[in-house]
Amino acid sequence: MSEQLAQLAAEIWRETGIAIKDAQLSALAAALDRAAPGLGADGFLAELDKGPGRTALLSRLIDEVTIQETYFFREARELETVDWRLLHEAARERGLDAVRVWVAACATGEEAYSLAILATEAFGTERPPVTILATDISDAALKRSAEGRYSPRSVRGVSPDRLERHFVAEERGRYRLRQSVKSLVRFRHHNLVTHPSPPPGEVAFDLITCRNVLIYFDGATVERVIESLESSLTPPGQLILGAADRLTGTAQSLALAGTQESKQPEGSRSQGPDRRLRRPLGVEPPAPTHPVAERVEQALRAADMGDLEKAIAISADVLAHDPLNADAYFIHGMAELGLGNASSAVESFRRALYVDPAFGLAAFKLGRAHDTRGDASAARRSFERALRTLDPADDRHHVVLDKVDIGDIAAACRMRLQSGAGASA
Repeated sequence: MSEQLAQLAAEIWRETGIAIKDAQLSALAAALDRAAPGLGADGFLAELDKGPGRTALLSRLIDEVTIQETYFFREARELETVDWRLLHEAARERGLDAVRVWVAACATGEEAYSLAILATEAFGTERPPVTILATDISDAALKRSAEGRYSPRSVRGVSPDRLERHFVAEERGRYRLRQSVKSLVRFRHHNLVTHPSPPPGEVAFDLITCRNVLIYFDGATVERVIESLESSLTPPGQLILGAADRLTGTAQSLALAGTQESKQPEGSRSQGPDRRLRRPLGVEPPAPTHPVAERVEQALRAADMGDLEKAIAISADVLAHDPLNADAYFIHGMAELGLGNASSAVESFRRALYVDPAFGLAAFKLGRAHDTRGDASAARRSFERALRTLDPADDRHHVVLDKVDIGDIAAACRMRLQSGAGASA
């Protein structure tokens, strides 16, 4: 039976990119019983081999394997990092009237509608200049999304004021979205792993969210999906990944256990004081309770010692196994910027912000990297974002360079904005 379940897990992986480990086969068996009671793994595989009805049958199993548990304004701080008016300004510069949003892997629609509500509030009108495409692999989830009716559990994070303005109360404690919100969102089927991105017939988006789905994928698939999402963004666009993704890590994170620091060529170490980076991610080093945390700490030590090439090598090694590690992207970008490679640093800091949209220090450094490249408009957007997201409670902001604190970083942002954010720093 376990052999047949393993074959079924392989089918799911080929179709969706979802990695099911051996330890999860019993959960797969339970999902199979719900999707096709009494059929069993042998019978299910035989039905798949017949061809007709294969897609519908496999879709039922995928619906059971994936967790469609979500709610309105989940991890709201990440969504609130979106500057809707700035996105609209950038869209208008490209000759478009509306901000284009893609909510990938939308589940039952709560996140897409949450963004619709935030856009409505940001522009102060029921018809904001925003269009939202929400996609998912599950037809059942898409059907529920389009209905726009939700249980008390789904709206538990919605304030009473928002409930009154954007929902209509129904019987049994359920809520129905008002048409003004529903009309901003359209739904369609899309597979992040096997379908092209952006979805066929769509053009690039100003904002893409893909939260709490990458945890299902192995490391190689995560990297491939992130690259496809990046290619679907407009140049100044924003990509938001999920808190669960970055906190859980990917299926390959534990592969770092027992690895050694990469060997560096002789003479690669730089001892110059101007190349030395202070610890950017906290006053105290993280507890080395996980191989990924240990490797991040090794990258920080290398940066502290002025060996930026080694910091890049170690952080790249971390990212090869855990491509959702915002700290590793940040270290990578800091070292690249220290070596004078501002273009590569821009990509690293952008990815740190994909994974952690509220990483204000990364937004500040992204602005510095854009500044170094002479891209004044991109630098301005990054400094404005840093001012919105710098958080005194974030340990990563305590120590950056010598005695610079978060207030100094905010002051530096304001100074660069006042001076036009165009000159090289």
